[in-house]
Amino acid sequence: MDKAKALTSSPHSVVTASLLRGSLLMIGSAAAWGMGTVMSKHSLDSLPALPLLAVQLSASIAALWTLTFLRHPRAIRSWRDARAGWTGVLEPGLAYALGMAGLTLTSASSASLIFVTEPIFIIVIGVVFLRERASPQIWVTVILVMLGTLLVSGADAVGGSRSMIGDLLLVASTASAALYVIFSRRSVETMPPLPLAALQQSVGLGVALVLLVIIGGQGITALGQLPPGTWGLAMMTGVVQYALAFSLYLSALRHVEASQAALFLTLIPVFGVGGAAVFLGEQMTTSQFIGAGLIIGALLRLNIGQERA
Repeated sequence: MDKAKALTSSPHSVVTASLLRGSLLMIGSAAAWGMGTVMSKHSLDSLPALPLLAVQLSASIAALWTLTFLRHPRAIRSWRDARAGWTGVLEPGLAYALGMAGLTLTSASSASLIFVTEPIFIIVIGVVFLRERASPQIWVTVILVMLGTLLVSGADAVGGSRSMIGDLLLVASTASAALYVIFSRRSVETMPPLPLAALQQSVGLGVALVLLVIIGGQGITALGQLPPGTWGLAMMTGVVQYALAFSLYLSALRHVEASQAALFLTLIPVFGVGGAAVFLGEQMTTSQFIGAGLIIGALLRLNIGQERA
């Protein structure tokens, strides 16, 4: 074996390639979530949040199961395999339901401050349950990306009324999303991302439908009055924001630890604000540009440091 080939096949090269692949998948996932949020903004003008979530998840599930049967027809062989989808109760199920309920009771500023703590939730839970190591470099990155996220949040990060119950619901939503990451990190080791995402979102749709029944089906009648264009946009948003985003995310968890993946989630508002500027004509402020640069710079610093380690 010549020297070049030996270097290519060295353990360090394999680790670096895996880290790079995981990082790119996480960036793609954050982009899908951020752009999906921009796309959802138009749909929310015509449809309440929970019925919209049900439509989006239905479209996402249809795409995911189609791809699963085409690419992984034997991935789910028994009820024991299907049980991996229980994490869908955590997200998109409870995380989105609790988040929407909390937003109705508290301010956007509180939501911005609480949601930005998700990386800390994930890192702490990862250290406790997965025995992952959180180096000082990761904690420095956490601080930088949290500050960057608050800057990207712009005016929503300052002022506004608060409600203790609403804030607690948002904390519970964030904790639920963090637990989803931890338990999904284990599931991707035994099941391909596509069928896992299909199972999880099928369970999440079940949670959304149960909640719709509990609240008396508010907004369901509006579904029949939607024009075809709005239906199409809602379903397209579901494919981008759920099928694509979650598939990329679960694929990334095969290459990076949960604590590393958590940090890339802070790119979501960067893509969201950037997408709003491009497609909705919203202008980014100087602080938002600085915040976006801080997040991207911190993540690049972390990845370069780990590649050299």
